[in-house]
Amino acid sequence: MNIKDAWRAMLALLVLLAGASHAQIYPQRPVRLIVPFAAGGTTDTLGRFIAQPLTERLGQQVVVENRAGGGGIVGSEVAARAQPDGYVLLLGSAESFGMTYDIAKRLGYNPEKDLMPVTMIARAPNAFVVHPSLKAYTLKDLIGLARAHPGKLHFGSPGVGSNPHLIGELFKTRFKLDMVHVPYKGGGASIIDLMAGQIETLVTGLATVAPRHTAGRARALAMTGNARSPLLPEVPTMAETGVDEFVLGALFGVFVPSGTPPDVTARLARELGAITQAPDFRKRLAEIGQETTEPLAGAAFGRYMLGEVKRWRELAELAGVREQ
Repeated sequence: MNIKDAWRAMLALLVLLAGASHAQIYPQRPVRLIVPFAAGGTTDTLGRFIAQPLTERLGQQVVVENRAGGGGIVGSEVAARAQPDGYVLLLGSAESFGMTYDIAKRLGYNPEKDLMPVTMIARAPNAFVVHPSLKAYTLKDLIGLARAHPGKLHFGSPGVGSNPHLIGELFKTRFKLDMVHVPYKGGGASIIDLMAGQIETLVTGLATVAPRHTAGRARALAMTGNARSPLLPEVPTMAETGVDEFVLGALFGVFVPSGTPPDVTARLARELGAITQAPDFRKRLAEIGQETTEPLAGAAFGRYMLGEVKRWRELAELAGVREQ
């Protein structure tokens, strides 16, 4: 072997050793988990449930960072633009891709190119909620009030183009209702305004409404899952109220910036997969009204999420939802 060949062999060995070393030492510092909604809502609760066991499995602190705004878009863009080194994760959903064609066109990033899917985490149904002073004790009552007072009822959501926003718009379209949408930066902010009487109704996650419903500070009328939730067993499904084909919910998963090293994404997928399949995690999900999903990771999860996004965009078109 001549000197040139020896140098080439040494360089190849160094590259292999560097890769092996990188796989062994990740992570060396705290990891940020970006939640693209405000604290106190459904996505935030799920993010904190993930951060605790992931901290233990990675051996480094996983810090939840709330970056609210734009119905989930602001935080998603922060993640998409981050250094692809595994130290910034995104708890993303269909909102991260733009759930209406209008919003998708104005994204400051390309979710399909700039975000890399790691693994699917959970699915969460929503609930239709009213202020306790509103004389609506069933979904039928709410429909009657909205028809009797067109343009007078306000419904809140975590933001324009968010999952709850589109659910509310589809509800309006189905029953030909005139209600005013009020967007917030998260489910936590919307429930606070509802309890204060600033809005009359909202669509939000079960974890957000359950303690307020139990305390009598808000009233859940119906939920969009395919079965009643143990979190709110007395609240009927949409089908039970007579509204068929209205099983809808948010799908959550973890993403990283594109270009993140394969060994890092593989480690994250492995650890997150173990977390989501653990009985304790499944129990905690049920306690906040969320459901576990099939174990999908990588490209398979990415294809599934794109199918979910396509479905929501078609529903948004059907409901006539446009950027506000």
